[in-house]
Amino acid sequence: MRQLAWLGAEALVQPTLTTTRDREMELVRARANAWTNQVHVVDLDASDPSAVGQSLIVGPEGTVRQQAGAGEEVLVDVLDPDAVTRVRRYGSAGINRPWAQLARYGETIRPPMYGGSFRVPERARDQD
Repeated sequence: MRQLAWLGAEALVQPTLTTTRDREMELVRARANAWTNQVHVVDLDASDPSAVGQSLIVGPEGTVRQQAGAGEEVLVDVLDPDAVTRVRRYGSAGINRPWAQLARYGETIRPPMYGGSFRVPERARDQD
């Protein structure tokens, strides 16, 4: 997720098929990934009896926007790319600003996957 965010992703879909009862830890992971990488995360899981359900939509500050139950359910949400821009520019709760910290190193950061390099998306740059 970090590398995709570094390459400019603003929303990531994470399909899951959890057949065990450790879904609670996966929900924590989805929120942590959204907050750490400042992206929307859509974590999808099949419903009972194939899996345990509880699909989740998380905002770029790690807040749960929508969560399904165990049964069949459709989640509807509008993901705002401007929310990602705001969080990347000003930080989660105004304090967590990994994009500004990473920008110091710019092109020297080489993610091992996807053949890209870190760049601060134009929309997320400070206007100072």
